[in-house]
Amino acid sequence: MKKIVLILGLFFCCIHIFAQKKVQEQLYYYSPKGLSFIPPLSRPGLVYNGKLYIGKTKLNILFNELNDQQLHNYFKKYKSNKTAADILTFTGGFVLPLANIFISTNQGKINWWLIGTSAVLNGTGGFLNVQAEKNLLLSSSYFDKKMGYANNIIPQQQSLSVRIPLSK
Repeated sequence: MKKIVLILGLFFCCIHIFAQKKVQEQLYYYSPKGLSFIPPLSRPGLVYNGKLYIGKTKLNILFNELNDQQLHNYFKKYKSNKTAADILTFTGGFVLPLANIFISTNQGKINWWLIGTSAVLNGTGGFLNVQAEKNLLLSSSYFDKKMGYANNIIPQQQSLSVRIPLSK
């Protein structure tokens, strides 16, 4: 009985997740210009003709639709930076700490070289993510200049921050 309830629960969670993705893909944004950059909450995106494009496959469809060589160059740079960032972040955030756990369990001490390498890989992945976002922003700016629009950035959402006082 527990297995059936667990399987049904997982099934309904998966349906809910896929339904949310479909709704997110159908969101429409008003933009008086042709191509606008959306600052990332989780992933960067572009708005074109009122439709939000997020992710490599959707952006690939958009850039193929626009059919401009300079836009394709920006998209190639975006994909290469994003792919490298994903690989480095995964390696630095998951593989090396996991290897460190196995090594420290067998030897009884922490391997600080792996922790340092993990931090460097995560930092490099973050830098490459910023470069990927920059390429999307540059593609949006290029398209707006080509079409004769002045400004293309949608105002950034309010951010929350946590501050820790170091003194009384």
